[in-house]
Amino acid sequence: MDIPDRVVTREGHALNTAGDQWRVYLPTGAKTLHFERAQNDLLKWALMRFVLQYTQSVSSMEGFNSYRDVGLNVLSRQQEFGITPNIEPPELRERLRDLMQTIVVEARENRRLWAMYRPVRWYIWCADNIPEVGFCPTYANELDGIPIPGNPKGEAVRANDPEAGPLDRVYELPLLRRVLDDDNSQQWEHLQQKAALALSLAFGRNPANLVWLDEDDLSVELQEVPGLDPFYTLRIPRIKKRQRNPRGDFKVEPLDEPLAKHVQALVEANQQAQAVVQTDEGVVEVERPLFRRRRPQRAVVPIGNADTALRMDSSAMSAMLQRFVERHELVSPLTGEPMVITARRLRYTVATALVAEGISRRELAEFLDHTDTQHVEIYFDLKGEMVKYLDAAAEPHLANLIGFFKGRVVQSDADAVNGDRADKHLSYVNDEDPRDQIAIGVCGESALCNLDPPYSCYLCPKFQPYESADHGHVKECLLASRKTRLQRYENSRLGVQLDDVIMAVSSVISACSEKTAGGRRNG
Repeated sequence: MDIPDRVVTREGHALNTAGDQWRVYLPTGAKTLHFERAQNDLLKWALMRFVLQYTQSVSSMEGFNSYRDVGLNVLSRQQEFGITPNIEPPELRERLRDLMQTIVVEARENRRLWAMYRPVRWYIWCADNIPEVGFCPTYANELDGIPIPGNPKGEAVRANDPEAGPLDRVYELPLLRRVLDDDNSQQWEHLQQKAALALSLAFGRNPANLVWLDEDDLSVELQEVPGLDPFYTLRIPRIKKRQRNPRGDFKVEPLDEPLAKHVQALVEANQQAQAVVQTDEGVVEVERPLFRRRRPQRAVVPIGNADTALRMDSSAMSAMLQRFVERHELVSPLTGEPMVITARRLRYTVATALVAEGISRRELAEFLDHTDTQHVEIYFDLKGEMVKYLDAAAEPHLANLIGFFKGRVVQSDADAVNGDRADKHLSYVNDEDPRDQIAIGVCGESALCNLDPPYSCYLCPKFQPYESADHGHVKECLLASRKTRLQRYENSRLGVQLDDVIMAVSSVISACSEKTAGGRRNG
């Protein structure tokens, strides 16, 4: 069977297969398959046949993944095993079998047998369908009997890897959120970075989900209703499901206003550019993607693939997240090294944070868009480790790096905004002993405040703590309350809710100490 010059993929897209380079359009962006890497024509033809079969019957993505994995494990070692252009099928059969035996043994020794799944399926398929080219059916039966495990999931989570595992929810995650909130840049690339980070922090989705977002997937309600905060929702494409159209199914999720504003800012900036693409049938207008390429594809694209031409690919999405970190020169308070951010790491972070707050397995699987609870077990295995250690988190120098406290320390009511208003004076009351009360400061908000004093006050930029107040006692009470809640309630949300407040109190203690020390020096 010859390779046709043109085929239709399972998604309904035209694929030009006339040469040794195939340009295939994936949900994550366009990729080129370089079959000329295969030195032997028979080997190249066999790989083409297999990739073509999967592209037409399963998905373009699976066809690409098969090409990639066979390339990484087989084509990369063809010279080593003498699979050269001039050998005949009998020699190819012997040398290819030796190569397969070697890479399978090495993978088993390195505990990477899961990486052999697609190369093994390729060999078995070729032995079943085109054995005369140089594939041994007997050896294929041996390969078929090898139990190949699935790709290991959650190893970075389980190991709490400082560069690949979840961000530390006490030190690193709040720091990232604070820098995002404080970033006021209006450059288009910076708006893209902020929107990508906001959505990754909100939903923990894979980059491909974000790639297929359109501008009109963000909706806002109650925006014009006086006295009510706007309500945002986002329609997220479910590209991981085996469907022909990446935008064929959606999940509609609520989006918090502080994060939604970054997405809204990008939508507004995008309005300055048209959404037109040069196709083989002329210039056409396409849907407006939320995340666009820096420069549109120059090559003429098939009309069936026009919707991909402006979209950023997944690798660019991940690189954009890291550029945000590099732009702000973010250093992890834990490691002292530049922070490493990827979409996958943020997915782990979101999942572990939700588990720490008491989400159920079914709810977490639903939130992460898994079809069952099997893939979320790793997060629950670590539940105890994730919620048990804030006592050390109150160290002032780390709290200051995160910057929870944004208010202003005052010496007395005379120095404070609203200091003359009794209704704006704030006190801390111990939950366990209401007689234990401390005057902690003054609220600088002129209008009615909707926060929950005194807990939210330490996080509010309008809070004016007294320099002389015993904020250390407040912190001790909060730490004791947190410990009690974690021991008393199975749902740990009641305990970890206090983490940000405790860190903010630590920042206030440090700020008061610095002000006192500064006053002594000036005196």
